[in-house]
Amino acid sequence: MAVRTRKAIASPDLASVSGVAPLSAASGILGVRVFDVGQGDAIAILAKVGGTEQVALQLDYGGRERNPFTTNADVDTRMPVSQNRLLMLTHWDEDHWSSAPKGSQAKGARWVVPRQVTSPRAVRFSASLNDIHCIPEKHVGQTIRFTAGNGDYILAEKIGSFPGAFAKNEDCNKSGVALAIVHRSSNGDEAILLPGDAPFDKVAPFVRLEKQGVRLRAIIAFHHGAGTNWTASTDKLLQNWSRAPILDVVFSCSRPNSYSHPDDGRYKALLPGANFHMTADLRTNAAVSRDILF
Repeated sequence: MAVRTRKAIASPDLASVSGVAPLSAASGILGVRVFDVGQGDAIAILAKVGGTEQVALQLDYGGRERNPFTTNADVDTRMPVSQNRLLMLTHWDEDHWSSAPKGSQAKGARWVVPRQVTSPRAVRFSASLNDIHCIPEKHVGQTIRFTAGNGDYILAEKIGSFPGAFAKNEDCNKSGVALAIVHRSSNGDEAILLPGDAPFDKVAPFVRLEKQGVRLRAIIAFHHGAGTNWTASTDKLLQNWSRAPILDVVFSCSRPNSYSHPDDGRYKALLPGANFHMTADLRTNAAVSRDILF
């Protein structure tokens, strides 16, 4: 198989991860907003700030195949990003950042990204951003925690090293960032999983949350619901995970797409009674996004 041309993200490291504080003004986490971007991911983490709903962190800003944008201005209208908002990438596959060069707002955000070997196009885009920093490699495999005033928290972890074993032809899914958000409650803590394209069982914070008895409130299906990289450990993790009274599973992909996503039968067999959603279905009602709230 031919080796693709690959280059490394050259942006500087964060001086200090502690300087990233998306929940510093938040009294709590409300949930997530999953945008219809066609084939790809774009998710806003919603928080309560001063009695109002605000976006604390934008996770990914993608959308390539069959995206809903008729003009570049549509990107800003459908997925607004305020100046200096934190925008974090799970990884550098293009369907997770490709809307940013089209609009004008996301380019003014503060970007925190994994250092990866990726496409020359991604490297050129990263070099065009004025405020972009990589998660230092010393944090690989170490969970980073951001906490709101009421104890709700975000967990983030870079799950693989740079340049890693696949430096020449790197699979960015294996060295990206995965997140979970947790709502604290006297009735039992609940989690929403935001894995990017990484399999659930490969994300150490997810495994720990299950063992700690944190109930599963929602899943954004990894890799847009793909059946690849699904293992017996994935089955076991989801089968054993205690569930919140309502469980939502969201597939962020277009209909149709060239990847045969999602392989939703796996999820439906493992999670009977859950609510299953596909972002492409939002267009039936001219909706832009779906909110999954605690």
